[in-house]
Amino acid sequence: MTNKQHIQKYELLEKQKKFNEEVNPIDWNDCYPVTKDFDYVPKSPWKKICNAIKRGFFISPYAKKITKGERKTIVKGKENLKGIKSAIITCNHVYIYDCLVLKHSLKPHKLKYCVAEFNNRKGFLGDMMRAEGILPLSKQFEVLKNFSNAVEHYLLYDNYVVFYPEQSMWYMYDKPRPLKNGAFHYATKFDVPIIPTFITFRNSGKFDKEGLEIKYFTLHILQPIYPKKNLTKKQNIEYLKNKNYEMWKNVYEQTYEKKLKYASEK
Repeated sequence: MTNKQHIQKYELLEKQKKFNEEVNPIDWNDCYPVTKDFDYVPKSPWKKICNAIKRGFFISPYAKKITKGERKTIVKGKENLKGIKSAIITCNHVYIYDCLVLKHSLKPHKLKYCVAEFNNRKGFLGDMMRAEGILPLSKQFEVLKNFSNAVEHYLLYDNYVVFYPEQSMWYMYDKPRPLKNGAFHYATKFDVPIIPTFITFRNSGKFDKEGLEIKYFTLHILQPIYPKKNLTKKQNIEYLKNKNYEMWKNVYEQTYEKKLKYASEK
């Protein structure tokens, strides 16, 4: 699917209020199934060393190239990370490599990434993604339990765990979309803050081979949101989710100097 086709499809989905639908077709033959044996928390010293080498020699340089070279990313609000050792990071999902923008922009913090099952890919790309620390979801109970244990482990050991609460990637879509509960469930369960991040776009004046203008990024790191002690788990999930969306909406409206309005609204 070309980027133009991708955009045309999500423009239709926006009109239909299907904000969390996948746009690109999923090739299940290109990924491994996620089973209870998935290595969420590698224990082998050799595996840890190999992963560190891959991150140091391949992933980190590429993350810098994407962030600073291709997308000319400006980071705002990094002071909001001060003193926070573990957290759930939320981000709008607008680019296949926006995880690398987060990786480079939030360093020296260590990141792990909650991803859909189909991102457990085969080949070199999948190998790099697993080395970087993806945490693929699954509907199987045993796998979901292992996933939850891994999230808890990484939070205990001072990691940031990234969730894309819009669920799906919409290429260069500039509006915030309605959010799913997952990120806010885990922030409540493990009593850690949500740190919302939101990517906005700047025009570059340059165009790709499809005639689409190449967008430069601004990554907004917003103030953390903490679960409230006086709320129930369900109430906290709603509170965190609604507050996160409101903060994203404010960034959108301040950056683009217009009110948020979807194509489905008259």
